[in-house]
Amino acid sequence: MFETADSQQFTFQDSRITYQKFGNGPVILLAFHGFGQSSHVFKTLENSTQGQFTIFAIDLFFHGNSHYLGHQLLTKAVWCQLIGQFLQAHAIDRFSLMGFSLGGRFALVTAEAFANRLDQLILIAPDGITRNGWYLLATSSVVGRALFRYVMHHLSMLSTFGHLLTRLGFLNKTIMRFAEISLATPEQRALVYRSWTQFRLIRPNLNAIAKTLREHSVQVRFFTGAFDRIIPGSYILPLTDQLPHYELTVLKTGHNRLIEMTGEKLA
Repeated sequence: MFETADSQQFTFQDSRITYQKFGNGPVILLAFHGFGQSSHVFKTLENSTQGQFTIFAIDLFFHGNSHYLGHQLLTKAVWCQLIGQFLQAHAIDRFSLMGFSLGGRFALVTAEAFANRLDQLILIAPDGITRNGWYLLATSSVVGRALFRYVMHHLSMLSTFGHLLTRLGFLNKTIMRFAEISLATPEQRALVYRSWTQFRLIRPNLNAIAKTLREHSVQVRFFTGAFDRIIPGSYILPLTDQLPHYELTVLKTGHNRLIEMTGEKLA
């Protein structure tokens, strides 16, 4: 473990995660950001939560300066070994979790393994609960991944198809705009392909998660956006239907301001 000017770094089995530490509150909070972001997005929580948390905001692999150097696909077991070593290195016993969008998927698989040490699970428009059909098509088979790779190199085809689906009413305009922004450059397209394919085994077991959250009385809090078309509020239902107790806050915003507005509600 060593420190750079902007962040700290932690190595595990030749791979490296970078992270930033915000605040000095009594509650330890591990926070995972969304696609295309970095740990910096959680800095807004340092002031808005008024000293409640010490936040370890972690860059997911392929984001920030985090690098996964494993020869195999990233699995839940490897990820949870990494988190276990991270907790041990920082002498962290009990902690809470926060995950936004893609980071929600990582928060869920972490909760699955460490629920006996969790106080709170805070999920902000989380990915990983409702499985996206396009994601499954693009990543679940050799043929799908080959087609996905081809489309990433022939963006005009994707754009034409996407606008056709939008005109026919099968694709929301907001999602289409989000896709165009996310795929605007070759670097962004490479990140999409790498993240989608390399993270395909990071799949939460909702039945196991719900069971262990109930057994250990973990406080579960959901924050969704009333105008979010990327991960609508209904996407949390497969998990909330299995939880006898949880908190749900619906914020009057779309996808992009959810972390900031969640921080205001946590204050």
